[in-house]
Amino acid sequence: MSDIETRYYFRMNVEDQAGVLAQIAAIMGKNSISISSVIQQESDPSTKTAEIVIMTHPAKEKAVQKAMKIINKLDVVKEISNFIRVEAI
Repeated sequence: MSDIETRYYFRMNVEDQAGVLAQIAAIMGKNSISISSVIQQESDPSTKTAEIVIMTHPAKEKAVQKAMKIINKLDVVKEISNFIRVEAI
């Protein structure tokens, strides 16, 4: 399973502040995960959080799992609410 290479979809709830996306992108880059697209939803003023959706280019499962563990430990990441492997048909 760790050698499977596919695209990945992440949805995460993060603090709405400058530099959060840069931290996440740096971790992905250090683990050889290329980002295909990013969407940030409008922030929630009451909680001061935002929702970020990331789609990757094909990456190895073991690299993605390692990156997710590191990203989950960031103080600015509240939760990774969705993680989906996306297979081409």
